[in-house]
Amino acid sequence: MTPYLLALAGGLLTALSQPKVSWFFLAFFGPSLVLEAVARAPKRAFSLPFLAGLVYFFALLYWLVPVMHHFGGLPLPAALGALGLLSAYLALYWAVPFWLFVAGNFLRGKPSSCLLWAAYLTAFEYLRAKVPLAFPWGLLGSALYQALPLIQVADLGGVFAVSFLLYLSNYALFSLARHRKKGPLLLALLLLLSAWGYGTVRLKTPFSGPSQRIGLIQGNIPQDVKWDQRFLLKTLLKYEALSSEALACEARLLVWPETALPAYATPENPLFQEILAFTARKKLALIFGAPRLEEKGGRLLAHNSLFLAVRGKIKGIYDKQRLVPFGEFVPLEDKFPWLRTFAVASGDYTPGPKASPLKLEAGKVFGPLICFESIFPDLARREVLKGATILLVATNDAWFGTTAGPYQHFVQAIFRAVETRRYVVRVANTGISGLIDPHGRVLLKTPLEREAAPCVTAKHLAYFSWYTRKGDLFALFCLLLTALASVSSGLRRRKDEEAPSGDKARGEGPRP
Repeated sequence: MTPYLLALAGGLLTALSQPKVSWFFLAFFGPSLVLEAVARAPKRAFSLPFLAGLVYFFALLYWLVPVMHHFGGLPLPAALGALGLLSAYLALYWAVPFWLFVAGNFLRGKPSSCLLWAAYLTAFEYLRAKVPLAFPWGLLGSALYQALPLIQVADLGGVFAVSFLLYLSNYALFSLARHRKKGPLLLALLLLLSAWGYGTVRLKTPFSGPSQRIGLIQGNIPQDVKWDQRFLLKTLLKYEALSSEALACEARLLVWPETALPAYATPENPLFQEILAFTARKKLALIFGAPRLEEKGGRLLAHNSLFLAVRGKIKGIYDKQRLVPFGEFVPLEDKFPWLRTFAVASGDYTPGPKASPLKLEAGKVFGPLICFESIFPDLARREVLKGATILLVATNDAWFGTTAGPYQHFVQAIFRAVETRRYVVRVANTGISGLIDPHGRVLLKTPLEREAAPCVTAKHLAYFSWYTRKGDLFALFCLLLTALASVSSGLRRRKDEEAPSGDKARGEGPRP
């Protein structure tokens, strides 16, 4: 098989490891094919992994094409081109670390090379989650959401620690197949068994706290009619009817999804007032999504928000902090107005000033994550550090239909649960709604595109995991190791290039 075919196969198999297909075992060797491709053609150490990354992200994010075409109004060729540009950008986070690794002459099948390669790729996953236009979707570790014992290390190093184990395993297989060296394989097996043992112990660790019965209201409002003014009252009546069903199972707290009220929540809005009146009549607490307006500097700013209403009064507001590029805002639009062409018409929001958890009462605090925010480990950690005892994901995945999008989005919440050791309550407009425990077990999961009003019991927890307390120390260590190794190899190459030709002839030049 040629290097380019190996790279294509590596990217495609890695994509198949992720939801909706979820053949997670492919994540253990998919990237190793790209390593083999680069080993066969080291001069293509950038182009081959770039090609593999392009295939991986294009196959992973295919569901963005109908979103941009149907809801954004882009012609199909333009939508495919936009996905191609996004995939090319994300592919750089594979191509650059591969290139740096090969340039450092680390592709030698040693245990130290095994650790370095895992560190390189993990470091660039971390960077993908931290740059200004961050998009940490499809991190390799997320493929293991079903392997509960292995993902428990996320409470130490986040999802990045899980990715590290997978990259390590890939290099070990490559080293065994190409160099016949067992050292990296033994190292990978040792770390995998250690992680499995740690996870087995953690899965037996109980978490105790006050329980609360919560009703999850999945209205199943099609995106085509969601923002149509003629359907607003009908939408509200549907949510109230489903809420009454949930009250029958003794839930005194109800949660509606992101923008359940598809109109600005202002005192003048009769639908907003009706929601408050509903909570007063039923004597309940309700968390619901709606956009809100804020006047600042003579301008009206729109925020994508969650409201906590208790018996007719607003007790808390949370504004979305991480907005979807080209979905909720257009980056650099002031300098390049033509970028608006690629925007999906879902709003023109700004991050709001209200970023604190929603406090129901002492010891019962909900850490909100609105839609896109649930893919960022640091946002969930921030909410827990601020006092959240349960994490709440409110989203609207109606854009994605029954594609892989909602499934890929749902598994993000599994890792936020393990990282922070919190129950995660997730409510979505058309699904997937559900409950995830602090070990990452999915206790309830609703089907897509159906009305639902299930009741779940979640515990409010005060425990702080290592990851919650220390943050991304593991990923930062990988980043530091990557920087030191790259600088060291660069200095070594420069020294070799400056060495007299006679010294090189005596064998003091670069190693093969």
